[in-house]
Amino acid sequence: MRSTPQNAVAQGPAAPLSYDRLVLSPGVDFMWDEIPGLKSAEAQSKILHAWKAGPQTVALRQQLESMKDGGTYAISIPKAPYRCPPGPYERACLVANYFKQNKPKSKVIILDANEDVMSKKALFTKAWADLYKGMVEYRNNSEVKDVEVGTNTAVLEFDKFKADVLNVIPPHRAGDIAAKSGIKLINNRWVDINWLSMESTSTPGIHVLGDAIFPAPTMPKSGHMANQHGKLAAAAILNLLSGQAPNPEPVVMNTCYSFVDAKNAIHVSSVHQYDAATKTVQPVKGAGGVSAARNELEGKAALGWAKNIWADMLT
Repeated sequence: MRSTPQNAVAQGPAAPLSYDRLVLSPGVDFMWDEIPGLKSAEAQSKILHAWKAGPQTVALRQQLESMKDGGTYAISIPKAPYRCPPGPYERACLVANYFKQNKPKSKVIILDANEDVMSKKALFTKAWADLYKGMVEYRNNSEVKDVEVGTNTAVLEFDKFKADVLNVIPPHRAGDIAAKSGIKLINNRWVDINWLSMESTSTPGIHVLGDAIFPAPTMPKSGHMANQHGKLAAAAILNLLSGQAPNPEPVVMNTCYSFVDAKNAIHVSSVHQYDAATKTVQPVKGAGGVSAARNELEGKAALGWAKNIWADMLT
C-alpha cells in the first residue's frame, strides 16, 4: 500500500511535506539451505511442510488418508521463532484425533528442535495424556538437520527417524521481498523495526508488519498479532502524514486458539505495551493468560474469533 499525498502540511510554519510510505507484510519464507535434502521442488512435493494453506495442506491430508493403520506420522518443529508457535502441537492433536477414529494403531511423533513445548504446554500435554494416551510421543531437542527423501527419514544431530508420513516444517525467515530488498535484518532473518511506527530501522518510510519482523519479548508470530501490527502502523502513518509523532505508548493484544480435537479448544492471550526504556514492546504483567481447561465453549469462541478477524481484514 503506497501513500503519496503531496500537500500534507506539518503543524507550525514548516513547509509542506511530501510522504512516500510503503507498507509491507512479507510473511515468512523457508530456509531450505538448513535442510539440504528438501531444496528441490521434487523433494518438497514428497516431504511436505504444509505450513502455508493450499496444495500442500491438501496433499498432507491425502498422505494421512493413504497411510496404513499402524503407521507413524512425524512432524518436525523448527527452533523458535517461527510462524504460529502453538500450530505444530495443535496439528499433532488433530492428526491424533483422526487416527483415534480411523487408524487407532497409528502413532504421532513430535520432533521438536526446542527445549520444550513453546505454547500452552500444560494444556497440550494434558490433551496428549487424556485423549491420545500411547498415541502421541513428544521428543524435545530433536532438530531435523536433513532428510532422506527416498525413505521418509529425518536426519537428526545424533540419530535418524523414519516415518510413514514425514511432515517437516523448515526454519523460517522474513519473506523474500524483505530479505532481498536491502532492509536491515537481525540474524539475517527478521526485519528490525521501530515499534512506535512499525518502520524499518534502516529504511524509514517502509513499514513492516506481521511474521517478518524481529519479535518483541514473548510476542508470538500470530495472525491476531499481525492484525494488531497493521492497526498500529495505520495509526502511526496517519499521525505522520498530519505532521504529528506516533503514539508514544502503543498497546497491542494477542489471542490464539488451538483445537485439541474436533470440538474442544484452548487459548492463550496477552497484552503488550511499548516501553521507552527498552525501545520495544513488553508484556503487561497480569494481563492475558491461558485457558483453565479445554472445552467445547472455547471451540465455539475460536470459530467466532475466526469469523470476526476475517470480517475485520477482508470487508
